[in-house]
Amino acid sequence: MRIAAIDIGSNSIHMVIASATRPPDFEVVDREREVVQIGRGSFAARRLRRDAMKRTAAALRRFTQLARRMGADKIVCTATAAVRESSNGGEFLQMCRESAGVTPRVIPAAEEGRIIDIAIRAALRVPPEDALVVDIGGGSTQLVARHDGGPPRVASAPLGALRLTETFLEHDPPAPREVTRLRREIREQLDGVFERLGKVKRSLVYGSSGSVHALAHAAHWMDTGERLRQVNGHVLETASLRRLTRRLTSMPRAQRERLPEVDALRAEIILPGAMVLLEVLERVEADSIVLSDFGLREGLVLDWLANHRQEVSTLEQVVDLRMRSVLALLAKFGPEGPHARHVAELSLSLFDALAPEHGIGREGRELLHYAALLHDVGSAIGYDGHAQHSYYIIEHGNLRGLSEEEVQVIAHVARYHGKGRPRKRDDSFARLPKSARTLVQWLAAILRIAEGLDRSHYQLIRGVRVVRRSGTLTLFARAQRDAQLELWGARRRTEELERLSGARVRIMLEARAERAAARPAEPPLRVVNGSPAAPAPAAARRAPR
Repeated sequence: MRIAAIDIGSNSIHMVIASATRPPDFEVVDREREVVQIGRGSFAARRLRRDAMKRTAAALRRFTQLARRMGADKIVCTATAAVRESSNGGEFLQMCRESAGVTPRVIPAAEEGRIIDIAIRAALRVPPEDALVVDIGGGSTQLVARHDGGPPRVASAPLGALRLTETFLEHDPPAPREVTRLRREIREQLDGVFERLGKVKRSLVYGSSGSVHALAHAAHWMDTGERLRQVNGHVLETASLRRLTRRLTSMPRAQRERLPEVDALRAEIILPGAMVLLEVLERVEADSIVLSDFGLREGLVLDWLANHRQEVSTLEQVVDLRMRSVLALLAKFGPEGPHARHVAELSLSLFDALAPEHGIGREGRELLHYAALLHDVGSAIGYDGHAQHSYYIIEHGNLRGLSEEEVQVIAHVARYHGKGRPRKRDDSFARLPKSARTLVQWLAAILRIAEGLDRSHYQLIRGVRVVRRSGTLTLFARAQRDAQLELWGARRRTEELERLSGARVRIMLEARAERAAARPAEPPLRVVNGSPAAPAPAAARRAPR
C-alpha cells in the first residue's frame, strides 16, 4: 500500500510518497518540495493573499497528480500556521478542493508538534530520558519536551522564519537595530514557551524542518569546505551554529544564496531561523542538536499507518489496483460490519443468474461489484438521503484505475440502490452515454434486490438461484432461518427488474420451492447457480395452468 503525505507549510509545500511494508514501517519512494510561501504577506493582516492561495493550490494539484500516478492508495494533506491563523482559510481550502480534489486538514499547533515528535523518534534513537524536539517552520516553531520518558509536552510560538523576516527585517543586510529587535522578540516568545514546557535544562536536542537542515548544510560547509553528505543523524554543534549566525547577520542576501542547499527564497529567511535555533540551544545549555531527515510528512505517514493497521493488512492482500482503491474508500467511509460485502456477493450471484436477461459482460460485473461494496458509504454523512451522499463520495473518492465514465456508472448505481430510480430528468444521469445509462439501469435493478435480501443486515440469505418459466422470473433464496423481513424487503424492489426483463418477478424461500417441485410444471428455460437443470421427463410434464 502506498501513502502520500502532503504538508502545506507557511513557506513550502512538501510531499513524501511511502510504501507501507509492515506497519508502522514504510519505505520512501519519492519526495517533492516547492517553495510557494502561502504565508507571504499574511501574518500582519491574518489574511492569505489571493496570489499565494492560487500558487499553492496549483502546486497541490501537481503534487496530487504525481501521487496518483505513483499509485498512492491514500493521500493525507495538512496545512499549518499560515492557514490556521488566517481569516480566509476556508476560501483556500475550497480552492484546493476544486483544484486538486483534496481538502487539506488544518491541524492545531499541538497536533503538529505531536506528529513531528513521532517522526523524529522513528528516524533516530531518541533516549527515554529528557529530550527536546525543535521544528522551525515558516510561520511557527514547535518544541516538544519529554521528561524521564513521560508523555510529550508540546508548545508552539509564532517564531517562523518567514513571519519573523517579514515583521522585523527590511534591509539587506539587516540593520543592527533590526537584529536587536528580532532577538528581543525571540527571547520574549521563548520565555512563555519554556514556562509551558517546564524544566528542560541539559536536554538532548533533536531537530527537523527545512530551516534546521539548511543551517546544518551551511555550517558544515563553512567549517570544512565540504558538502554535508547525510542529514539524518548529523550533529550540528552549538558553537558552529553560533559562528554561522554571526556571519549571516552581516552577510547580504546574494552571498547567502551561494551557500550550499540554500536557494534564493531560503536565503531570504535563513537568519531568523538561525537566531531562533541558537536561542533554543543556549536556553537548554545544549552543546549540539541531532538532525532528523523525518519531519511532519513522515510523521503523517506513521500516524496514519498506526491508526489503519487492519486496512493496510487487507489492502496488501489485494493485487488489483481498482479493487484496492474501492476497498480503501470503503474502509474510510463504509459502515462497520459485513453488510456491504454480503450485498456484493448477493448482487454478483443475481448478476450471474440473470446473464441471459441482461447480456452484460465481465466489465459490467466488476462495476456492479464495486458499486455494491460502496452503496452505503453515504451513511457516513447521514442516513437520510444516504444514497445521494454515496453518489457524491464515490464521484469524488479518487478511485484509481477506472475511467471517468466507469466512476460515474458506479456512483449512479449506488445512487439508485434505494427508493429512487434512474430517470432522464436527473441531469447527471442524462449526461451519460446511452449505453452507460442502460448499464446503470440493469445494475441498479440488481443491487436494489440484493440490498433488500439483507434488509435486517444479519446475512440470513445465503444464496440465490433464478428460474424462468412462462414469463415469470422466480428468485429462490436459501435462508439460514426465518427471513421474512428479507423477503419483504426484496419484494418491494422488483419493479425495475420487471420493467427491464419484461417478466414478472417472484421471490420465494428455497423450502417453498421444494414443496412446489412436487407439482409437475413446464420445464424451466434455465436454473442458474450451478449447471443448467436438465428438463423433466416428458411423462412428468403437463401444460402450465
